[in-house]
Amino acid sequence: MFFPRLEIADMTKIMTSSYVQSALQTLLFSNENLDKTQQITSSGLKIGKAADNAGYWSTAKNLTSEGNVLSSVGDALSLGASKVDTTYEGVASAIDILDKITTELITGYEESTDRDTINGSIAALKKNLASVAQAASFSGDNWLLNTTPQLPDSKSIPFSYKKGADGAVSLQYLSIKTSDTVLIDSSDPSRGLFTKATDADTLNPNGSGTPREYYLMSPDGATPPGGQEIAISSSTTKEELDDMVAVVGELSAKLKGLGSSLGTMSNRIDQQQSFVGALGDSLNKSVSRLVDADMEEESTKLAAYKSQRDLAVEVVSMANSFRKSLASLFQG
Repeated sequence: MFFPRLEIADMTKIMTSSYVQSALQTLLFSNENLDKTQQITSSGLKIGKAADNAGYWSTAKNLTSEGNVLSSVGDALSLGASKVDTTYEGVASAIDILDKITTELITGYEESTDRDTINGSIAALKKNLASVAQAASFSGDNWLLNTTPQLPDSKSIPFSYKKGADGAVSLQYLSIKTSDTVLIDSSDPSRGLFTKATDADTLNPNGSGTPREYYLMSPDGATPPGGQEIAISSSTTKEELDDMVAVVGELSAKLKGLGSSLGTMSNRIDQQQSFVGALGDSLNKSVSRLVDADMEEESTKLAAYKSQRDLAVEVVSMANSFRKSLASLFQG
């Protein structure tokens, strides 16, 4: 029986070509997937450019832009809240100081007290009021102290935002009258709560109709307003003390009303900050769902593709060794 003679090259081709071809295809496939997976694990993004998925990429970019706008809105709200909180703290401190001034004035009713000492205490408390008003400044804006000839009618801060049908975002503002906030005005004392004159007669339901005006303090370098400064001496009468206590009580009541208004403003801003923060978190999560990679899954794929590549390389290497061994056998 005759068997056709096969060349060594033909024999090795028959025995190895299919395995080598399969291994090479696997190697090419695994290298391509390995490169892509390495890019994903390095960037953390399954969609890093429009070519990866144009629809998702575009949507993610729009959501990111909205998130940036919300971040800016949040910054504006934080700035406004800080101004309100700073002013509120100044008002709260001023109320405490006015209560102490009232206590000193009441002490002055006693004939055996040293009124000069009491008046010194009142003067020191007034300086504390001035310090509080000067310190209640945030980012160069002070609602309690004015030193300029021109005083705006109101102070405004952003408290919420509105998004139109066209996607445009606009801020909405809360306003408060400066006539309610300014405590000391060195340019025009008549515009400051502590520096303007208050008619004690109007505070008495049984007033005589004759004005009796008192002011708490006069700013340094400013012309004192008309009326009498709230201060006591040995010649101060009981009627004058009554008037002074009534005026300081009126100033304290107005400050408490101002504090209440500031507290309401602060609460409204806090609510909007919470809403904007929650909305921003929601947008970030939406973007993450669209473009962020599942790092655990991608790490598993990376390990699998590396193993697949190494196995294919081993198969090709074994095939090459087999060809050399078979060639050596027939040649020997």
